[in-house]
Amino acid sequence: MSDQPSRPFETAARHRQGKAVNRRFRAPESPDTTRRARRQPSSALGDRVRYWFDSALSRGASVVIGWLGLLTLAIIAVAAAIMALFGLDGVNGGEELGIGEAFWQSMLRIVDAGTFAADSGWVTRLLGLVITLAGIFIAGSLIGLIASAVDQRIELLRKGRSLVLEHDHTLILGWSDRVPAIVRELIIANESRRRAAVVVLAGEDKTTIEDTLRDAIDDFATTRLVCRSGDSSTPADLALVNVGGARSVIVAGGSDASVVKTLLAIRAADPDDLGGHVVAEIADPEVAASVRAVFGERVVIVNSDAIVAELTAQACRQRGLSQVFHELLDFDGDEIYFARFPELDGVRFAEAQLAFDTSCLMGRLVDGRVELNPSPDTVLGPGDELIAIASDDDTFVFTGSPGPVRTLEPRRNGPDTADRRMIIVGWSELGPRVVRELDEFLGAETTLEIVVDPDRTDVDAVLASVEVHNVAVEVSTLSGGPEQIAAHAARRAFHEVIVLGRRGDVDAEEADARTLLTLLAFNQVVVAHDLGKVRIVAELLEQRHAALAEATGADDFIVSDELTSLMIAQLAERQELDELFRDLFDRDGCTIEIVDADAYGATAAITFAEVVAAASAQGHTALGYRSAATGTVVLNPTKRDVLELVADDGVVVLR
Repeated sequence: MSDQPSRPFETAARHRQGKAVNRRFRAPESPDTTRRARRQPSSALGDRVRYWFDSALSRGASVVIGWLGLLTLAIIAVAAAIMALFGLDGVNGGEELGIGEAFWQSMLRIVDAGTFAADSGWVTRLLGLVITLAGIFIAGSLIGLIASAVDQRIELLRKGRSLVLEHDHTLILGWSDRVPAIVRELIIANESRRRAAVVVLAGEDKTTIEDTLRDAIDDFATTRLVCRSGDSSTPADLALVNVGGARSVIVAGGSDASVVKTLLAIRAADPDDLGGHVVAEIADPEVAASVRAVFGERVVIVNSDAIVAELTAQACRQRGLSQVFHELLDFDGDEIYFARFPELDGVRFAEAQLAFDTSCLMGRLVDGRVELNPSPDTVLGPGDELIAIASDDDTFVFTGSPGPVRTLEPRRNGPDTADRRMIIVGWSELGPRVVRELDEFLGAETTLEIVVDPDRTDVDAVLASVEVHNVAVEVSTLSGGPEQIAAHAARRAFHEVIVLGRRGDVDAEEADARTLLTLLAFNQVVVAHDLGKVRIVAELLEQRHAALAEATGADDFIVSDELTSLMIAQLAERQELDELFRDLFDRDGCTIEIVDADAYGATAAITFAEVVAAASAQGHTALGYRSAATGTVVLNPTKRDVLELVADDGVVVLR
């Protein structure tokens, strides 16, 4: 035990002795090794120079341009100093030069190789030749690099990787077939703005995006289009398009996963300074609920299938409703506006309805909450914003009370309890939503017959997906063409037909072609069997087929992509419209209906103001009328113009 403490010291001593021995018996260096060691400093310096030069080149042309510019200035300065200090004459055949003139003459020889031709005296000529050769090699390289830098900048602009300095713009992230329709609606919405911009960031090539949009849109009016290529789920790419300065952001296209990643990138790029709200399309309701919970009210969720299902159900309820909703959703014609009118504080809503000659009030915005069709006795308070249908924001103006309005005598009709039969042809993931929406608005007197092809649709799956509380549902299986399906449906009388677009296994062209053939077959069956007034509603996948649908005799048709595009464009302009639309499509909220004109005594009305007052007396809000003779829907007619309605006409009301 007493010996152990000394061992570490003995080991250390031996280690030191070993190191001394190693140093003592190191092998002598050979002459070649010595020469290599002597050459090493020179070789290392050359490597460092080359490494510095390569690094400068890798940093871009701007660095090299800077160094070449400094080198060119240095050569000019040295040459000018030689001319001035040594008193060289013969420059351009002249006398001795001052430092300023010598600098100027040196610079001329750098940029123009023929300048020194007039020099006299061999020393002056040789100096001029050296300066000129330096200009040829160095200044020439500088000019070439500048041209190359300009070409690189042009290429960068072509690729769409330059910074966007727009502010208060509408930003579209991602690409889908809906983007041209969205941009088209935004252009119409921006017509009243002097300087408006729409910026598109997508993974496609910039020129491809621009060409596609310019082919689809003839006139951009006051809107400037800016396109950039990049990944919308990358914060660095979002910084290129100034996501924080956008008035609204639209996340268009892609799967739910890509939409969520884009939302996370927006949050990471500018978490606290996002100027506007975000409109995103998400298909899965569970994902949509999670996004709302995580991101809050700044993100508005749009579900394409829900929109199409709701509007299809609305179109089946009454003729002309699809036209009403289309008019409200697009920016061409009349749309929904919000505005504050302090002069109406303390005024009843019924009186305020008559104080706007060129717009129709439909509700108010109170503390950020939308209230449609308020009670006629509701008193407008400070801070309330009025919601109205108007042709433009500059026509939503207070015109004052029109004075006493004549009272109309309404005619009361009993509820319609006649049996009703509806045929649904085709099935897709949209089918259960359509049935659910119809079930909300229809009663027990209605029977829905779903006709499906057993070769492509599982009947048990259809029955399992349908959940109703009011209507009766029947499922029929039939394989065959449109003519066989129409003949099968005609075995019993029916009142409405809904043709759903075929999705999933075929493209939009083939799906719409089959839908159009089905419409034509049903129209022929209705005429052949003398079934009377049968309303036929169809879902098309592409807008350009709408004209063909009209030729088949369809009463109403819903274009899936167009409706979603219109809704997204509307929500991008005003976030509060999200609550408004949800209220319109909710059975427990307000609903738009077309009521017989006699229900308000409108056949005796002289002006639309009288119709507005008559509807308000029943707690309804009149928005327009529908002509039974032409099928034309007129929203927001001028209240003081002469109006003539007949018994078959209808009044568009909110109730």
